[in-house]
Amino acid sequence: MLLTPKKPGVHASRSSSPAPSASFVHSLRRGLSNALPTMDRRAFLRRSGLGVGVGLAAGQLTLMRKADAAEGPVSRVGAGKVEVKRTVCSHCSVGCATDAVVENGVWVRQEPVFDSPINLGAHCAKGAALREHGHGEYRLRYPMKLVNGKYERISWDTALEEVSAKLKELRQASGPDSVYWVGSSKHNNEQAYLLRKFVSFFGSNNCDHQARICHSTTVAGVANTWGYGAMTNSYNDMRFAKVAMYIGSNAAEAHPVSMLHLLHAKEKGCKVIVVDPRYTRTAAKSDEYVRIRSGSDIAFLFGILHHIFKNGWEDKKYLNDRVFGMDKVREEVMTKWTPDKVEEACGVKEAQVLKVATWLNENRPGTIVWCMGQTQHTIGNAIVRASCILQLALGNVGRSGGGTNIFRGHDNVQGATDVGPNPDSLPS
Repeated sequence: MLLTPKKPGVHASRSSSPAPSASFVHSLRRGLSNALPTMDRRAFLRRSGLGVGVGLAAGQLTLMRKADAAEGPVSRVGAGKVEVKRTVCSHCSVGCATDAVVENGVWVRQEPVFDSPINLGAHCAKGAALREHGHGEYRLRYPMKLVNGKYERISWDTALEEVSAKLKELRQASGPDSVYWVGSSKHNNEQAYLLRKFVSFFGSNNCDHQARICHSTTVAGVANTWGYGAMTNSYNDMRFAKVAMYIGSNAAEAHPVSMLHLLHAKEKGCKVIVVDPRYTRTAAKSDEYVRIRSGSDIAFLFGILHHIFKNGWEDKKYLNDRVFGMDKVREEVMTKWTPDKVEEACGVKEAQVLKVATWLNENRPGTIVWCMGQTQHTIGNAIVRASCILQLALGNVGRSGGGTNIFRGHDNVQGATDVGPNPDSLPS
C-alpha cells in the first residue's frame, strides 16, 4: 500500500505545458498506482481512526479472566525459621565479614557487616557473589564420574565406595606414599587439621599446601629476615601510614576492599607509590607511578637503599638496637647498586628513585605492600628479603602504620598452613 498526495485540482493552469520531467514523474506515478494499491492522506486517516475504534471496542470484550489463588497454606517469605549467621568471605585475604541470612536451613541472602573493622560494611563484586558457592546455578551438586569420555551422575554411596577402594588398592600396590595430598586455603583451621590427621592415618607424610606455589617465597623470605613468615600489620592499620609503596600488588582488582583503608589514609595525607611494569587500577590511585622491568624489583629496592644510606636517612638507633648484619648490606648496596647500575637493570632513572627514597624518608611510618608480583618470580625469596631489609633500614617494622603488608590469596592461608597440611608442620 502506497500513501500518495491528493491529485492536483482542476483549476491548475491548462495553458502551461508540462515539463518533460513532470511527464516522466506522472507516467511513473500512474505505473505504480496500477501495480500497487494506493490511498491518499484523507483515506489513510479515515481508515486509521476506524482501526483504533475497533481495537478499543475489542479491549472491552472478556478476553481474560482474573486468576484464582491456589488452595492451601500461604507461603510467605520470612514465615519460616530465620537465622543470621556471621561468616567470612573466602574470595581473598581481606576476610570481609558477612551476615548470611538462613531461612529453614537454606542460605537465602547476605549482607555485609557494617561494624566490621575490616570491610566497614563494604563488599566487592567477588564478595557479593559469596552465596553462589553453595547455591549457584552452576555449582556441582552431586558426584560425577567420567565414563567413555562423558561425565555421568552417580550416588554419594557409590562415589565413597569407589574412591575408598581405589585408595586401598594404591596403598596395597605401591605403598601409602603413592598418593599426594594437597590442602587448601579455603579450609578453615579445623578442616586443615582434619586433613593432616587423615593423611597421617593413611600412613604418609606426603602432604602439602597450595601455598607452596603461592606465598611460600614470602614465608621463607620474611621468616629468614625477622623470624616469622607472616604479615606484620593488618589491613585497617594501613590508615595510619604516612606513605605506602605497592610493589608487586594490584590491590584495586585483587583485594578491592583493602583499598578502603588506603584511601582513608590518603585522605589524611598519605602518599601512595605504585611500582609495577603495568599501569594498573591501583596505579591510577597513586601519587607516584614507577614503571620497572619485570623481575627487576631487587635492583629498584637496592637503588632506594643506596640513596638512603648515602644521605644518612637510615634509622641508626633502630638498627643499633634491633638489627644485626645491616653493615654488610650497606657495603654491598653502596658498591654494587649505584644509580647507573640500577637504571641499567630496572630502567628507572636516578631522579625518580631518589624521589621515592625521599618520600619514604620524609613520611614515616611507611608501609610496603606486595602480593604475587613478588612471590611468583624464580627469585621471589630474594625480592621479599630486599623489601624487608628496606623496611628495617627505615625503622618501620614493629610500628603502627608501617611494617610489611603481605596480601595473601585467601583469608586463611596463614591459619591453614600453620595448623597442618605442610609436611614440616605436624599437628599434635
